[in-house]
Amino acid sequence: MRSLSLWQLYSLMLLFLLGTSVVFGIAAPAKQNAWITAAISMLLGSGLLFMYSKLYESKANANWTGLLKIAFGRPIGAALGVVYVFLFMYTAGRDLRDIGELTNTFLLPRTPIGVSMALFQLLVAYVCYAGIRRMGRLAELNVPIMIFSFLLQIGLLLASGTIRLSLLAPVAAEWKPILTSVFPASFTVPYAEAFAFAAFWATTLPPQGFRQAALLSGATAGLFFIILDVVAIATLGPELFSRSLFPLMSTFHLVNVADFIQNIDPFIVINYMIGVLFKIAIFTYAACALISDLWKANSQAAVIPVSVIVFVFAFYMSDNLSLHLFMGHQWATWLIFVPFFVGLPLIAWLVIKLKTARRKRREIG
Repeated sequence: MRSLSLWQLYSLMLLFLLGTSVVFGIAAPAKQNAWITAAISMLLGSGLLFMYSKLYESKANANWTGLLKIAFGRPIGAALGVVYVFLFMYTAGRDLRDIGELTNTFLLPRTPIGVSMALFQLLVAYVCYAGIRRMGRLAELNVPIMIFSFLLQIGLLLASGTIRLSLLAPVAAEWKPILTSVFPASFTVPYAEAFAFAAFWATTLPPQGFRQAALLSGATAGLFFIILDVVAIATLGPELFSRSLFPLMSTFHLVNVADFIQNIDPFIVINYMIGVLFKIAIFTYAACALISDLWKANSQAAVIPVSVIVFVFAFYMSDNLSLHLFMGHQWATWLIFVPFFVGLPLIAWLVIKLKTARRKRREIG
């Protein structure tokens, strides 16, 4: 049963795509050309989202576990489905660790990181237990808040007089750092991560509606990334932008309007909390949906066990922020996102197309 409107699915996907990138930014290694990387990644990411919609269209009533079984047979498909359950939980754990590190660094330095992550995952569990329909309603309420907050932050930064567009030059003097920043990092995060919706897309909208929401949300998120990168580079400068762990947080720290309006951290944190909440919730819900499909269980019953595993992944995955970011940018990108969120879906789509074409030829013959 379809449970979301086009606007709700668009809102849900937009908040998911924005996720952690509203603080970490996009393509920092590209320095002053990061906005070009963000634009190229948006185009490639839109192509990837289109491919996901075509995969969904190949069997409109099946979620990812069903498509895996159709493409590779029941035993292999079921085994791969179990792998994806753990991949979604691990990726949710990575984002939960992001919120823990940010909270520990900027907001509550004396609070143990485990406490802040446990409380946040408890909120995620509540959202997932409410179901995808209520999640969609919550998303459509939060999108206007997030857009208004972004516009306010950028307006205050402009009023502060700290933006210098000259820092964006030279433009595209070297293409190698631009292209190496596009793939795999900026291409897979966040666009390939949107494959999490495949775990339950049959309950959202028909394929055409899903495609429309996915492409619109991808374009909107890409536009956000371009604007935020331009603002961050023109404020911090390319060198500081590339070295900062939280470049967009550092950017908006520089707001100072007439020595009166300063320290707008609450707006930054609101944006980040909203984006990360929906990102972790979608990955957690995707793991629960796969469990429901594989073992014919109630997805709500899986929320608490899955949330506990997500917390355990987040707590034990790394010893410090630097190691956590390295594992995310290198290890997770190459070993999880590229093969399982790009490669395998593409192979499954091609295999299903070939099987469908062969069956049609047999019926005609």
